[in-house]
Amino acid sequence: MAHVKKHESFCFNRYKIKNIRLIFINRGIKMDEEPIFKISKYKIAENDLSAFHRVEEAHVTNSIPAEPGTLMIANGHEGVSGVTNYDIELYRNSKAFDIHSMSDYFDAYDNAVEKMAKEKKIWDLKSEWMTTKSKEALDSYADNFVIRFAKVELKKGKHDKFARIVKKEMRNSMAKEPGVEILFAGSNVGNPDEWLFFEVYANNDAYNKHVNTPWFGEYIDDSKDIVENKELHDIVRDTMAVQGPIVME
Repeated sequence: MAHVKKHESFCFNRYKIKNIRLIFINRGIKMDEEPIFKISKYKIAENDLSAFHRVEEAHVTNSIPAEPGTLMIANGHEGVSGVTNYDIELYRNSKAFDIHSMSDYFDAYDNAVEKMAKEKKIWDLKSEWMTTKSKEALDSYADNFVIRFAKVELKKGKHDKFARIVKKEMRNSMAKEPGVEILFAGSNVGNPDEWLFFEVYANNDAYNKHVNTPWFGEYIDDSKDIVENKELHDIVRDTMAVQGPIVME
């Protein structure tokens, strides 16, 4: 079961590095239903990027304070040009997503995507693992976050075996590595043998330490015979807002 501890929200925006905006809300949430987890990938033309990021920022910073069921929204881009953009969304349940989707700022963001996206891909995911560190830990490293988006394709029918392997690795990582800030994993609702990961590390040093841990090495060794393909993408944060520390057990 997933739940949110010490409910408070916080927002990090790469455009305000020297004065990071923090949003605090004191209210409790118990996650007692299947969360809604989505990852989207958009190609935005360079001349539309500034306008797109303005709408993107408004979408994120308006959602979290007003919607206790919107647990996290993060946006980032890949590469120097920034034309490949990612959107990571986590909602408490389907009702929370419905409430969010009726907001004016969601309409503005959705319309911007429809107008500006040259290509788009949306993954609807089953939440497999959702954990963030505390607000204080995230605050401490926000300026230097290292973000990875990964996609793993498994041999047919290997979802359950892979789940056991990767959850063991993620549990050790969150418990034993101070620099591992956020680990989200989901399997494709339409294809459970396709997994997507959103990972946030305190800095490059934390990431390099992570991939050299015994538990990460064990994960690689134990899964190598059931993995058909892997993709790993470096993401630059645009805006990120989190609704209190999240733990899915």
